[in-house]
Amino acid sequence: MAIQVAGALITSDQTNHSARSVGQGGWVVSWLPGRTITAEQAVAAMQLAEAVGGLMALARMLGLPPCEAIGKAMLEVRLVDAWTVPVLTDQAQVRGM
Repeated sequence: MAIQVAGALITSDQTNHSARSVGQGGWVVSWLPGRTITAEQAVAAMQLAEAVGGLMALARMLGLPPCEAIGKAMLEVRLVDAWTVPVLTDQAQVRGM
């Protein structure tokens, strides 16, 4: 991953997304329209955009849509015991959402 900060522009060789300075410490990112964020947040947004390609490839390997795979991976689990399936602790998942 290679993020380049050149003056008022942040780009990456891993994604087509970019961020640009709008002055007074504010930045806008191509995939976050309508939001003005800090330079640190702009770099984080670019890092996230870079990670998407790899996450999409992993989701494809699982046969899942990327949003579903990432959402499920984010759920916290609680093992009932060593021989049972983990119990989902996210209430939205329990409700079937």
